Amino acid sequence: MPPRVRYSPDMLLDAACDILRDEGLQAVTARAVAARLGCSTAPVFTHFSAMDDLHEQVLDRAMGTFVDHVRRPQADDPLRSVALGWISFAIHEPRVYAAIFLTPHPWYRKWGRLRRQLAEAMSSFPRYAPLDGTARFALVGRASIVLHGIGIECWSGRLDARHPNALLDAVLEPIIASALHSPTLDDLHSSTPSSPPSETEP
Repeated sequence: MPPRVRYSPDMLLDAACDILRDEGLQAVTARAVAARLGCSTAPVFTHFSAMDDLHEQVLDRAMGTFVDHVRRPQADDPLRSVALGWISFAIHEPRVYAAIFLTPHPWYRKWGRLRRQLAEAMSSFPRYAPLDGTARFALVGRASIVLHGIGIECWSGRLDARHPNALLDAVLEPIIASALHSPTLDDLHSSTPSSPPSETEP
């Protein structure tokens, strides 16, 4: 009799992430994960308290994939580098992009931590020297709104992304220029503009 296969949480997550990439988040079910591994649904509910738990961990991995992608250096300016990576990710990982940014879920507030990391990376780039930490964080938030719009248009095929730098010159650069000439910059994502970002802020 062959030895019994033990299905680890990582094996289950790997299968769930493969389903996400192939079919989208709505297809990530206990039965689909079990079918992908050739087992019953018992291992899924042994390692995950509920499907929400599995979905959250799948989305954490998806966000990690997104972060790894946008952190690949593509320009000297850290904000433009992220912008180019963002557009590329929307085109090349459409279902993962949709899961992160186009699917309602309760974990969107984890985005705030990523915004802070980018704002900190911008602090060493001379162009953003006039901005303090709060203003850089607010600028990243405004840039993310624009990039999300570009991402959706590229993801849907409505926008030609063969020349992404030209797109960024047209829509992102005016926002950066405006921020650099403003004495203060409110965070559009915050319910209390001008206040320092908190750990739970989106």
